[in-house]
Amino acid sequence: MATASRSPRTAGARSGRPPSLLALRVGDAVTSWVVPVTGVAVVVLAGTLSATGLVATEPALAVAIVAALALLAFIGLRPLLTEEHPARVRTLGALLGVVWLFACYIPFHYRIYPGVPLVAGAQLTASGAGLPLRIPAAGHGAVDLLLETHLVPGPTQEVATPVHFTITIAGADGTPQVVTGLFEDTLATRRLGRRGSAVVHQMHSSEMRVLSNPGRGDLTISQVLLEPENSQPVTITAFAHPLPPLPILALAVAALLGAVIAFDRRGPGHSSDGALTIGTATAVGTALIFWTSDAVHPEFQTFIGAAIFGGPLGFGAGALVWWLAKRFIARPD
Repeated sequence: MATASRSPRTAGARSGRPPSLLALRVGDAVTSWVVPVTGVAVVVLAGTLSATGLVATEPALAVAIVAALALLAFIGLRPLLTEEHPARVRTLGALLGVVWLFACYIPFHYRIYPGVPLVAGAQLTASGAGLPLRIPAAGHGAVDLLLETHLVPGPTQEVATPVHFTITIAGADGTPQVVTGLFEDTLATRRLGRRGSAVVHQMHSSEMRVLSNPGRGDLTISQVLLEPENSQPVTITAFAHPLPPLPILALAVAALLGAVIAFDRRGPGHSSDGALTIGTATAVGTALIFWTSDAVHPEFQTFIGAAIFGGPLGFGAGALVWWLAKRFIARPD
C-alpha cells in the first residue's frame, strides 16, 4: 500500500532516466579540459591581437589577465563541479569565486587603467623650463609619477648617452622628496630564426614612481637636474594612486586568504589539496610584481615578467600557508 500511495511525480523522479552518454561526455569535458583550453586560447589570442595591432594593448591585456585568473579560479573551485554538494554549498562556492575573481583582478585593472591624470604630458628641462610644476594632489595620500624621455642612439649602432635625473618635489608643508634615476640605452643580441641574430637597442626611457603625500595637499616639482644638461626634456604625467594604504591592502589579502583557506580546508575544496589557497597567493605575488615594476605603460611583457618572478614567490608562500593550515585546522568529519 505504501508503494501504491507514492505520488507519480515522486516515483518518476526516483526512477528517472539516467543521463545520456553524450551528456556525460559533455559534462566530463567541461570539468576536465574545456575550461583550461579555452582560458589558454583566450590569453594567446589576446596577446596575438595586441602584438599585431588589431586590438589596443590595454583591453587585450585586461582580457588576458581575467582569463588567467579565471583559470586559477576554475582549478580551485573544480570540486564544486566534480563532486556531489548541496545547492547551498554550490551557491556559496560560486559567490566566493565571483568575489575572488573581482578582488584579484582589481589591482591589475588600476595598473592598466590609472584613471584621469592630475598632470598630463608636462615637459621639464634642465634649464628650468616648465618649472615650478604644480600637481593638484589635494586629498590623495599618494601619487603615481610617470617619467618619460627620448633617447637618441648614435650612428652605427652606438648606444645613446645615458641620462641621470634628479627631481625635487615639495609637499604642502614644504618637505621635499627627491626622485633620482637613470635613463639608458643598451645593446642586446636577439635571435632571428634558427641561426640568425641581430643587435637591437633596449631603451629604458621611462619609469613609474609612487610618491607618498602624507599631508594630502598639492605637490610642486621645484627642480629638475639632468646630466648631461643638453638631454631631451623629461615628460611628467601624474595620477592619483588608486590603491588603499598598505595596512588596508594587507588586511584585504588576509581576509581573502582566510576565506579560501576555509573553503579548501573546511569546505568542499578539501579534495583539491589547497589549490585555491595556493592559486590566491600566486595571483597576489604576480600582482605585487606587476605593480612594483617601473613600466609606465604595462604591456604583455610586463605581465609575463610579473608571472615569472612573482608567481613562484606567491606559489611558495601559498604552499607554506597551506602546510600550516593542514597542521592547525582540522578537517570536518
